[in-house]
Amino acid sequence: MPHKIGSSVVPPLYRAWDPDDSPDFHAARLLLLIYLCGEEPGPYIGGRTKFAKLDFFVRYPGFLERAHAAMPEAVEAETAFLAHDPSEVEAPMIRYRYGPWDQRYRQFLAFLISRELVTVTSHRVERVKLKAVGKRTAQRLTEAREFQPLVRRCQAMRGNLAAMSGTDLKNLIYDLFPDEVGNAPLRQEIRP
Repeated sequence: MPHKIGSSVVPPLYRAWDPDDSPDFHAARLLLLIYLCGEEPGPYIGGRTKFAKLDFFVRYPGFLERAHAAMPEAVEAETAFLAHDPSEVEAPMIRYRYGPWDQRYRQFLAFLISRELVTVTSHRVERVKLKAVGKRTAQRLTEAREFQPLVRRCQAMRGNLAAMSGTDLKNLIYDLFPDEVGNAPLRQEIRP
């Protein structure tokens, strides 16, 4: 029986809902990321490093704001992202070998593949690409009120962070956030 994605998924009344425990929530965020920040034809995101680093900026709006502030040549002041709460964390990540990472990415991608929302191919670089039903689902998510904060973050990355390579994103994160990410011990949860 397929899992549903979206506002129809309601937790039991006896238990508080933590979105970080929900594969549906992560799937929705990743669909939006690929749809709004991916390259054409597709859309797709090429490379796990790029995929994880863009996801980092979606999950940590305070870091997205700081990255935009550090890139005045790529981001005009009037279009730079401003976080409502710079300490907000959508879903925490850990410091891994090449910066921010979530060890559940394989689970999330398997979730999306099993529902025929994405394909994952690998030639020289791994590509996560939306299928037709994934595009339609992502389009519906962009219109849902509940997902507007994620939509705004993804839209803010188009033409700047989303245009960078995975290596350039990793280097930017290490340069801008040495204490929070670059010098943090491996497997430590990243905090703003």
